[in-house]
Amino acid sequence: MSEAPSIKVTQLTKVFGKRTVVDHLDLEVHPGELYALLGDNGAGKTTTINMLTTLLKPTSGRFSIAGFDGISNPEKAKSKFAVVSQEVALYQELTAFENLMFVSRLYGLPKEGARERIEQHLSQWDLLARRNDYIGDFSGGMQRKLSIAGALLRSPRVLFLDEPTVGLDPGSRQHIWEILTGLKHEGVTIFLTTHYLEEAELLADRVGIIVRGKLIAEGTIDDLRGRLNHMKSICVRMARRPTAEELDSSLSRLRNFAFGEVSYDELRNIFSIALSNERHLSETLRAVTDWIETEHIPITGVSTSEPSLEEIYLALSHETVPLPKTEPAPAVPVSKEK
Repeated sequence: MSEAPSIKVTQLTKVFGKRTVVDHLDLEVHPGELYALLGDNGAGKTTTINMLTTLLKPTSGRFSIAGFDGISNPEKAKSKFAVVSQEVALYQELTAFENLMFVSRLYGLPKEGARERIEQHLSQWDLLARRNDYIGDFSGGMQRKLSIAGALLRSPRVLFLDEPTVGLDPGSRQHIWEILTGLKHEGVTIFLTTHYLEEAELLADRVGIIVRGKLIAEGTIDDLRGRLNHMKSICVRMARRPTAEELDSSLSRLRNFAFGEVSYDELRNIFSIALSNERHLSETLRAVTDWIETEHIPITGVSTSEPSLEEIYLALSHETVPLPKTEPAPAVPVSKEK
């Protein structure tokens, strides 16, 4: 990318006592990019955000926000970002409008035009009708949306989100996803931590996986999938359960032309042919189709499957990874004339 990174991290480290929580972290996030940092509880995600937002001083290493050094020039760096933490920071005894007006004054935004800007944000988050209601009467989802609206009041170049949709209903999560997608298109850089891997898979341009403070993998979803070719497969759902003799015969036949491990999932009634190399996809699929045709195999669907972000995460963050047993969806119906 030609533009300078909005977030640049070099050998960032945080040690508490004898425990290294973030271990020589290197990463870059560019304008208009959404970067999702994934990891188990205690992996170092929140500590990383706390350092990047100047709440926590690093033990060693450097970082910059929008070109400003976060250690030697923290005030300039802070002027370029906004942060939404896991905990909702709102005054329960104030109304939605009063909360945002208070935030605008903290940011030092000009008084003229502040009211109009606040109402625009309330409208964007479907909260305009509740502008004069007290926050104590808001649902958790509404409070979370108001927190993000407050963070966006000063149009930050970088937005840090630490578990922004935790505990929210599907409708609220979907609304937040739509807003974040729009912010990306406007050039806002978003740094996200989340335990919802579906969320990261839908939103993230790139993903980083942190384990015990170390960044062990990074890239687009497709980049990470490319490291797990053995987890790509072709699945055949049977119309009826095969007899023991049919099962042995089918497994033997499939293993003759398969380029990877062949298994049968009795619970889901699915044959799965793992692909050791993506180049073998079309060849294996053609052989499977021939097997179905010549043997008159009764099936209800054939589909190809590639690892989800959850499977990628588990594979890259744990030492031993079993072949995925999940059913790909949706399967493509295949009709067979008898």
